[in-house]
Amino acid sequence: MKKFLIGALLMSPMFASAQIAGPLSGTLASFSAIVNFLIPVMLALAVLVFFWGLVKYIASASDEAQKESGKTLMIWGMIALFVMVAFWGIIGYFQSSLGLSGTIVAPAAPAVNLVPTS
Repeated sequence: MKKFLIGALLMSPMFASAQIAGPLSGTLASFSAIVNFLIPVMLALAVLVFFWGLVKYIASASDEAQKESGKTLMIWGMIALFVMVAFWGIIGYFQSSLGLSGTIVAPAAPAVNLVPTS
C-alpha cells in the first residue's frame, strides 16, 4: 500500500504539470545553452579526428605502424559520429512522438504604467 501511495503521489497531475520558475529556470537555461554549444563542437571534433586519421593513413603509406594508427583514428572518429548522430536522432524521435517542443515558454511580465494619465 505504501508503494502505491508513493507512486500515485509522484504521478499526480500536480507534479506532472508543474512549471519551472525561479532560479531553477535560469540554471536550466544556462545548462541548455552550454549543451547547445557543446553538441556542434563535439561533432566537429569527431570529424576532425576522422580526417586527422585519414591524413595520417595517407601520409604514412609505407610505415605499417603509422598506417594502423591512422586507421584506428578513422574508426574511432566514425564511431563517435555514429553515436552522437544516432543519439540525436533518438532524442528527436522521442520529442516528436511525445509532443515536446524542447523549449521553455515563460509568460510575459505584466506591464506597469508609471506615468500618470490626466
